[in-house]
Amino acid sequence: MRKIAILVLFTALLSSCGGSESTSVAVVIPIPAGKSGVEPSVAQLLQKTGNELHLAMNDPQKWMMHGSALFANAYYNEAVIAFTEAITIKPEMPQATYLLATALWKVNKQEKATQALQTSLGLIPEYDMGWRLLAEWQMERGETEQAESSARRAFELNPGRIGTRYVLVQSLMDGEKYEEALPILEEVVSINKAPPWIYTLASQCYRQLGKTQQSEQALAKSGPPFVDWPDPMYKHIPNLIAGKAEIALYALHLNRVNGSEKALPFLVKANKINPEHIDVRVALSMAFQEKGNLDVAQKVLEELLGEANTNYWKQYAGLSIAQNDLDKAKEYVTKAIELNSEDANAQDIAAFIAKNQGNAAEAMKHWQEAARLYVEVELWEKAELSLAYASENGELSQDGLCALALAQIELEHIAQARTTIQKILSLEPSNSKAVALQNRLPQE
Repeated sequence: MRKIAILVLFTALLSSCGGSESTSVAVVIPIPAGKSGVEPSVAQLLQKTGNELHLAMNDPQKWMMHGSALFANAYYNEAVIAFTEAITIKPEMPQATYLLATALWKVNKQEKATQALQTSLGLIPEYDMGWRLLAEWQMERGETEQAESSARRAFELNPGRIGTRYVLVQSLMDGEKYEEALPILEEVVSINKAPPWIYTLASQCYRQLGKTQQSEQALAKSGPPFVDWPDPMYKHIPNLIAGKAEIALYALHLNRVNGSEKALPFLVKANKINPEHIDVRVALSMAFQEKGNLDVAQKVLEELLGEANTNYWKQYAGLSIAQNDLDKAKEYVTKAIELNSEDANAQDIAAFIAKNQGNAAEAMKHWQEAARLYVEVELWEKAELSLAYASENGELSQDGLCALALAQIELEHIAQARTTIQKILSLEPSNSKAVALQNRLPQE
């Protein structure tokens, strides 16, 4: 009975996606329109997958691989055609159907995309990540009740995924079910090791429930959402990325989220395909440096094509520090600051160099400037750390002490904040910033 239901779903899906109804209709291998404008590396890949498909036109796996190569390089309309053909030949292909759904979503055919994803989940009903993705799409479409149902299904299948908990809570809050959402949040925020984006939701939920103090405490730990949950359905896609922009974005994303070790092969590939991409070159140099290959890391920087940016000079400075050449490091970080004096990390690097060259006053200046910049963007931990380093090298200015007290309050380091404020007031009893900060402290 289940198989009959699935086949009915596939019939509706394939007809809506333009699938062939007769085996006598000629099938054409999809390639990007205006193929002369396709990047050579992408064209080479698509020629390979296309040739393999041409030799086995009735093999659904070959259709899926060609579709995956198109998908990986952002040719989503052509990928839709290839995935559709794969499941026309073999309807029970959950991965191909899942990828078809995502390709349809990418080209803004949302209704067909959700239908395809539901069809895929009909084949793999225990796949919790698929239910989570469906919930995300339904929320984006404003289908609040359906999103909650899908998110609940994902959470029931695997309550251990923090991303699923995030999506479930989001769906409940969209439905104004704040009382129900809060305990699900507090199960993780209470252990004080939750990701920052969970605190963002917690702050919103507390605020809606009128719990102002808890909302502010959660907001101090909040951060932007992690928007790319890992999903094994796409595990083969990164290896098929050949486009300059696509491989650069993926390599930098992987480096940021999973670290340099996993990102290194993609950074190498991205740098080879797009040697003009400065941030890829910088990340690749950093990856080699972290592996202890300092000479290779330097060679990557020396082979720069294009105009250096702040990140480039910061990496050159960091590499020079690792090579114990502080004079070169100072020269490079100065170039970074000249390009962008508002880069707090560059100020931190400059402070470290000054300290190790015996210039405590200059180190103090840079660390306090770094802290000021961190406070502006509410990076309280970094601000506190920079000021802690500064205080080890001399007396903080009153503005520096005020910044330190603010960071300590935001981080709920109340005893330390009280001591810092008392120090400011002993120097200047009428300091308005210190008085305002003192008023934020809980009464003893």
